[in-house]
Amino acid sequence: MEFQRKKKVYEYLHHALINLRTGVVMNFERLPKNILAVFRERKISTSTVVDILDGMGTGNVLTSKIRAINGDEPYLVAQAYTVSWKMVRKGSDILQRQPSTWEQVKAFLVPELEYADGLVYVAGGGELITEAALAGGMSCTYFEKMGFSGVILGGAVRDMKELKMLNMPVLASNPIPTDTQGAYLVAETGTHCLIEHITVHSGDLIIVDANGVAVVPASAIVEVMEKALAIDSTENTMLEKIRAGERLPELINFTGRI
Repeated sequence: MEFQRKKKVYEYLHHALINLRTGVVMNFERLPKNILAVFRERKISTSTVVDILDGMGTGNVLTSKIRAINGDEPYLVAQAYTVSWKMVRKGSDILQRQPSTWEQVKAFLVPELEYADGLVYVAGGGELITEAALAGGMSCTYFEKMGFSGVILGGAVRDMKELKMLNMPVLASNPIPTDTQGAYLVAETGTHCLIEHITVHSGDLIIVDANGVAVVPASAIVEVMEKALAIDSTENTMLEKIRAGERLPELINFTGRI
């Protein structure tokens, strides 16, 4: 117990030092890498996670319109770091000089972060932004080099040739050549963003697999992960028994799982 306590303190201080070095004060606690690694190695299904969330009356899934754009069956588990977009609107004084389009969007590169290990980049602006790309090949390549586990966009992306060269998954609604400059701006980063009717907060746990994208609120992560690991063991045993010829109805009555 003492070893585990000291280990948790060390990991917390390690992340705190990284945040201080980069000038970032995170408004959420970073999960230790070893916990994420266990979840990732077991490839816990989003179906399992959503069943747990349903029972707890919390959590969400992102729209099925958002899909892996550069690979077939991604698996990702990481905490969200969010970028919130909104439409550009004219000011009350039409003669007033406006910021450049670059000034309006440059925060999407999250310059406040230097390291992004254990994080997934999540961007949105409410209704899916399908006619302008929220990121492209160069920015996603940069995000991968920063250490992000993946990129999830509440809308379009561009530069498919470059995206297909990446190892990390990029999820988006569609490819399109148009970018956001002049039409949208970045409202804030590191807080929360809206993808259709789902709010994703920085620090929420994101799980992605072939089924879709599950969002676990930060406050529920520990409980969900503990339950998910236990259920995964039960369901693997059930699958082995089904393959051996046992009847599923009896197994469900015994385990309470389907």
